[in-house]
Amino acid sequence: MERVNKYSGHIGGFFNPGSMDIYLAKLFISRYIIILIGLVTTLQMLDLLSESDNILAGDGAVYADLWRYVTLRTPTLLSLFSPFVALLAAIICLAGLNIHSEIIIMKASGWSAFRIITPLILMSLLIASLHFIFTETISVHAKAELTNWKENKYASDLPPAPDTVYDTWVNDGNNLIKAESASRNGSILLLDKVTQYIRDKDMHIISLIKADFAVYRDGKWTMFEVKEFDTRSLKVTPMENLIWDTEIPPERFIALALKPDQANLGRLRTAIAQLAKEGHNTASFETMLYQKFVSPLSTLLMPLLAGLAAFGLHRGGNLFGRVALTGAMGFGYFVINNLFVALGQYGAVPPVVAAWLPFLLFFLTGLSFLLLTEE
Repeated sequence: MERVNKYSGHIGGFFNPGSMDIYLAKLFISRYIIILIGLVTTLQMLDLLSESDNILAGDGAVYADLWRYVTLRTPTLLSLFSPFVALLAAIICLAGLNIHSEIIIMKASGWSAFRIITPLILMSLLIASLHFIFTETISVHAKAELTNWKENKYASDLPPAPDTVYDTWVNDGNNLIKAESASRNGSILLLDKVTQYIRDKDMHIISLIKADFAVYRDGKWTMFEVKEFDTRSLKVTPMENLIWDTEIPPERFIALALKPDQANLGRLRTAIAQLAKEGHNTASFETMLYQKFVSPLSTLLMPLLAGLAAFGLHRGGNLFGRVALTGAMGFGYFVINNLFVALGQYGAVPPVVAAWLPFLLFFLTGLSFLLLTEE
């Protein structure tokens, strides 16, 4: 009776600030923050232990570089594990409420299952919004800088990561062009270690043209330190400089080798538009573009899936089993989502389907369960 009186003055209309809504929101967000900090701290410590020898072995390395590694690695861990932490927080929050019969009290006061998880969903929406902003403004840049640092074997005093991509291939008519790296500085594009595979109409390679580097400036390409190898005569012909007569736009080299997880939304859209205009397959990039929205929004699924641990317990019992099943469903979502992302990147499934289908399936699953508990 005392517990009922405690809640009777706090359960009101659909959303009554200062009442149980605030209590549920605080309960969820506090557990989310605690679990996120604990999990990321643990993973960061383990990761730092495994990489510390390599970091300190870098050219000119000092102990402060260990902290630099932490600051660059932590944003990726926060973005990666935020939705899963939301699932754990929702499970702990709702299961705890059920253990103490608070779910039964709220239902007895006229609240539906949807009404109970509304504060959690609103907090999840806030987390998803912050997740998206954090990823686009901090995480992608930190990951790009960390990748650049790793590729330079953790050398100290490196300049900021350049606008550079690696191992890029493009088609030039029948010919294939490979560059080990492409760097852009304003209107100038520099290709390093360029190889042209010259093919005949039957697509057989008849010669190779190699250059130490090529520069795009003033609307034309120039290749430097060039050598030509004829596959039929096996003759190598050295040439100092060569004007490269091609219609390949410089943006294509950057766009083709762009790493979506290291590019923000605007840059990724620009690359997709550039490649689509030239007739290239953009399924991989489009899938990752949609995933930039799906990944934060997946946080909204977690209170719905966690409802299995909260509602129906008084009918079915076995709290541990329900919590384990909820965790398995959440883990299953991430596995299936990654599977469909891979299928979308390889073109086996349309990008929009690959990105959104797992989200919609698990959203409907969680929604269906809540509807069943209301019957």
